[in-house]
Amino acid sequence: MDIRLKLLELLFRQKLMGKGLKGKTITPQIVSYSVTRACNLKCLHCHADALEALSNELTLREAKQAISEMADLGTEVIIFSGGEPLLRKDFTFYLTEHCNDLGIIPAMLTNGVLLDRKTAWELKEAGMIALGVPLDFATPERHDALRNTPGAFESAIKAIKACREVDLKVVITTMALKNNFDEIPKLINLLANLGVEQIVLYDFIPVGRGKELKDLAMSQEQRAKLLDYLYKMQEEKEMFFLVSGGSPLYPAIVLEMHKKYGTKPPDQFLRQFLVYTPIGCHAGINYFSLRPNGDIYPCPFLQLKVGNVREQSLADIWHNSKVFNELRNRSLLKEKCGECMYRDNCGGCRAKAYAQSGDYLASDPNCPIDLLKEKRVYPTTIECFGLCVG
Repeated sequence: MDIRLKLLELLFRQKLMGKGLKGKTITPQIVSYSVTRACNLKCLHCHADALEALSNELTLREAKQAISEMADLGTEVIIFSGGEPLLRKDFTFYLTEHCNDLGIIPAMLTNGVLLDRKTAWELKEAGMIALGVPLDFATPERHDALRNTPGAFESAIKAIKACREVDLKVVITTMALKNNFDEIPKLINLLANLGVEQIVLYDFIPVGRGKELKDLAMSQEQRAKLLDYLYKMQEEKEMFFLVSGGSPLYPAIVLEMHKKYGTKPPDQFLRQFLVYTPIGCHAGINYFSLRPNGDIYPCPFLQLKVGNVREQSLADIWHNSKVFNELRNRSLLKEKCGECMYRDNCGGCRAKAYAQSGDYLASDPNCPIDLLKEKRVYPTTIECFGLCVG
């Protein structure tokens, strides 16, 4: 389908039905592609342990072939990430154009350091639909400290302004941690003043360099407070929020709260990309991650190689991977997740289970069931999941 028609269809689904992408059975509708491990920041929490490029990153020909195979499998959205994808600027431009040729919607995560007005315009001209830019604190000193690079805050602000100047949709990504939790309202006010309308908050998963910061993951009490606050902000402001990175149910929980209380979430662009299928954790079911060297992970945070596009076709990996097929079989889940009546509608976060225990079928250490009961929202009523990208 022509990408313009696809975007129009998504807009109609959002406006007329209040829904996003229609879920498809065992189809990688969303793919995260880390185009390089090279990065010009040294973020303390980086799940990819990014700094230097890998010596064997995919060539343009190989990457285009992989994306063509994704199209054959039914992929509808690709999110380019890294490292820093603009360190392979022309590579990313060519792949963006290739996505448009195939009817796949391209988006990108960037730290913003290399994103000026000219580059933002070039990305838009190449067919990039939206950019994600990180901002974790409302003050330069604290943001720069987490990103481990002076000037990172200023670069992010400039990048936001550059996107807005050329009318390129920009989404802010924020790592929600114990030590920035109390600053989130201040950060949201800052972003609102910049004209930002969409924010994705990551529920921190300690992988990569982030293993050293595992004590900074939010508490369950903070997760509950965050849900209430985001619901309140969606009601009061024309801003839309997702909670990603280990909390696949949370966007839908807030939407259910809107239904329950008779309020309406804002009709922002990001709502169009919630996938409407009630499966909870979507790793290996409607989603996978392509790494710079061609390795395939179930998701960027479940760092387990299930194949490589240089060694097998994507179709072979997708349909025949033992790991993928086990993730799809919720009867194999263990402990509390395996016993839960909601395992088919939730499944826990497989990345959090693996990070803590080394077993991707183990119980999610941050089970949301008590929180769901408190909000009187149950997985059987949840219709969609949010993007879990990196």
